[in-house]
Amino acid sequence: MRRTIALTTIAFILLLCGMAAQAMADVGNAGDDLRDGWYPDESALTPQLVTGGTFGQLWSASVTGQVYAQPLLSNGTLVVTTESNAVYGLDPATGSQHWSDALATPWNPADIGCADIQPSIGTTSTPVIDPATNTVYLTYKTYQSGTSGPAAWYMDALDVTTGAQRPGFPVQLGGSAQNDPSATFLATDQQQRPGLLLMDGVVYAAFGSHCDFSTWQGWVFGVSTSGTVTSRWVDDLPGGKGAGIWQSGVGLMSDGDGSIFFVTGNGDSPPAPAAGNDLPAQFGDSAVHLQVQPDGTLEPVDYFTPFDASEIDFWDEDFGSGGIVGLQDSDFGTAALPHLAVAVGKEGYVYLLNLDSLGGYDQGPGGGDAVVQRLGPRVGVWGRPGVWPGDGGYVYVTTSGGPLDVYKYGLSGTGQPSLALAGSTTDTFGWGSGPATITSDGATSGSALVWVIWSANRAGDGGELRAYNPVPVDGVPQLVWSAPIGSATNYSSPGVGAGRLYVGTRDGHVLAFGSPVSAPLTGSALGFPTTTVGNTSQLTLTLTA
Repeated sequence: MRRTIALTTIAFILLLCGMAAQAMADVGNAGDDLRDGWYPDESALTPQLVTGGTFGQLWSASVTGQVYAQPLLSNGTLVVTTESNAVYGLDPATGSQHWSDALATPWNPADIGCADIQPSIGTTSTPVIDPATNTVYLTYKTYQSGTSGPAAWYMDALDVTTGAQRPGFPVQLGGSAQNDPSATFLATDQQQRPGLLLMDGVVYAAFGSHCDFSTWQGWVFGVSTSGTVTSRWVDDLPGGKGAGIWQSGVGLMSDGDGSIFFVTGNGDSPPAPAAGNDLPAQFGDSAVHLQVQPDGTLEPVDYFTPFDASEIDFWDEDFGSGGIVGLQDSDFGTAALPHLAVAVGKEGYVYLLNLDSLGGYDQGPGGGDAVVQRLGPRVGVWGRPGVWPGDGGYVYVTTSGGPLDVYKYGLSGTGQPSLALAGSTTDTFGWGSGPATITSDGATSGSALVWVIWSANRAGDGGELRAYNPVPVDGVPQLVWSAPIGSATNYSSPGVGAGRLYVGTRDGHVLAFGSPVSAPLTGSALGFPTTTVGNTSQLTLTLTA
């Protein structure tokens, strides 16, 4: 009996530890490190609730600066960062401020004549939060000194509850690449757009260009949670330019410890056909797999470059405009191909990739692509795919100037994993509309909604938060709810948590959507009964709030 009790106790403790470990997963861009946009723990956001008349805007909070980064909810605080280098901790239920910080003077993009984001650039990428230590890590751009001159990039760490700065931070990002000491990071020309990745006690940040103005490169920095730079890696050698890592804001992807995936933009592609493990010096328009080494440095171990990379580069159709998204092993893949990913770009092709062997360059039949599948072309894409593992598996791709495309997962006639176009919206999504975000109660059929921040054009006019049913009807995704948000920022995703969605805007606001919305009092009868002097009358009313 004693042994039974001991084993039961141990099992219970292990269960609790497992639950705690799961609960302490980092909070970052697109839901998890696979960047699939899936939030499976939102059982309260049912389609019945959202379409039932009580779901709507709960509050609007003013902030200083445009909000490009995805708002993040952790430990009862909504963290919002802006292009004015302002950081806020908001109450997720009311929008009131718990705290705010002004980190530094934001950088002026007029310094190099780039008008992509105006009038200032501070924090553009989505931060990452470690709930176990209650710390948010973020990057920001400022000046080396004062309010003009050479720029500087920093990584900072703040307490989520109070906004207090952690010891050892901020850390300036710069110096020479460890894989090529002749390559030096030029902070003025570099933009940090992809969401941050927290892995094994190190926060990783990737860099690309501002408006493709020279001289930019694709860089990845790693900074330990204690404030030490562990890695500085550049992807275009020797001394080249291009191959920026921007991904329309999609975070660096990881499918396990020590593993980092991303897709690059225009730049020098591999000079000759080669296998994935025969690594080139140039990674323009390529999906790249980095592995963290025992000393903390980064090394490429695999890559894939489309066979028409030189044309992609010439026509500015960079592969890296959409990022790479990992698919859940439990819901996608086969015994032979258990680890899959989806990547999209400006050219309009959708690539189904094998994460264990990305495909190299010109390794397919007839010098084509050695990938699991290549679909298209459809319309160009700026932003990641979204993934719903339920109902057999769906992938959602927001195109720019085209529809929201829906792909159904299945197996080909030879048993290979495959995607097939299952539906498209009848309306057009303006350039800069955001990627798909999926909320659900696990993989339960009928519990999911697909959310998209829609805008009419590059300026973000007519922004809306929209919700679609996940399974198309007669080839058309069904719009079930929408609400105006004002001026949308490009490629933005809503924050998700506690049964609510949080949207940052171009005009300096954060909006929360949930249920129940405030409503005026209504009564079954609001007239008063008549009576005569010396008599009384009464009326019972039923009021609904």
